[in-house]
Amino acid sequence: MKVTLVIGSLDNGGAERVVCNLANYLAGKGHKVSILTVSDEQSYFLLDTIKHVVLYPGSKTRLPHMLVNAIRISKMRNYLRKEKTDVYVTFLPKLSQILLSQKSIIHAPIIVAERCDPNTYYKSSLKNRIGFLRTYPNANAYIFQTFDARAFYEKVGIDVSVSTIIPNAIDAQFITEEYTGPRGKTIVSVGRLAHQKNFKLLIDAFFLIQKDFEEYELIIYGEGPLRQELEDYIRRLGLTEKVKLPGFSNNLRSELQSASMFVLSSNYEGISNALAEAMALGLPCVATDCPAGGSRFLIQDGLNGLLVPPGDMDALAKAIRYLLTNREKAEAFSIEARKIIEKLAPDKVYSQWEKFIGDVISVSKKRSIQC
Repeated sequence: MKVTLVIGSLDNGGAERVVCNLANYLAGKGHKVSILTVSDEQSYFLLDTIKHVVLYPGSKTRLPHMLVNAIRISKMRNYLRKEKTDVYVTFLPKLSQILLSQKSIIHAPIIVAERCDPNTYYKSSLKNRIGFLRTYPNANAYIFQTFDARAFYEKVGIDVSVSTIIPNAIDAQFITEEYTGPRGKTIVSVGRLAHQKNFKLLIDAFFLIQKDFEEYELIIYGEGPLRQELEDYIRRLGLTEKVKLPGFSNNLRSELQSASMFVLSSNYEGISNALAEAMALGLPCVATDCPAGGSRFLIQDGLNGLLVPPGDMDALAKAIRYLLTNREKAEAFSIEARKIIEKLAPDKVYSQWEKFIGDVISVSKKRSIQC
């Protein structure tokens, strides 16, 4: 089958990594894979057999943003008219809306892959709500990470009878032998330095417990638009020696595996790659039970980790304190957490994508023959 994956870029990000890993898996199975992006940023490896089409290399342009977007939309329309593919799989809301609005010139089924909490996007503006309701019903099928995300689509009146639930796969580099060395005096987190991840909440929770655990430090890996704001906040709290923002790491597995725990403080998530990978490494984990149910999918509270209400600083601090003072329980969580590897093994997950995409193509071709 010939599959075209559509996303903004292949730069650092959870959805971007899923696209690249999925593309590599499908190409490895002998399928013809193209990736259509609006810009040229790329951080992840792709097999040479994968065709990467960039609508406009905007990373170095000096043209006005509105003009660049107009060029990209024009080039997308030309591409959609000429390109022959069996299916489009689109990721991320704004680009999905653009693609779905071109349904009249597309001669292949479109699958929407929902990667986060649709309600957060939907309620953020009237423009988003109108665009979502006008275009998303045009999709032929849907892939969700969680049942909560699918339930939201149903709630707003979108027919998701042709859909499936597929969680994120764990990146192969995090599937390794169990770590048996000593635990460092570090609490770690990973993510884009952006509002969604709510690292201020994590910093506040750490501030509440740090005087009782003076030997510990908090390390948050990642980059993003809130770096300066977070650095200023850390400085105001007097935590510059205890809270570190080292940026991206090319060897995240080794950075994380000896930590005392991993904490996810997000306001909303799909299924967090960072949380799943921390669990695969056997880290005791604390996570906010945020929409759209991704943390709840991964963590059974009290069995393989702890869940706390999103935005609740005191609850988060209490959970961190609990794991630091109950090392036997933390070790039990560690053992149970590693079982996530069986659930989210890459071949197991991406074979589900392959089957569902193939089924959608098959049904579409049968309907075309009947017509």
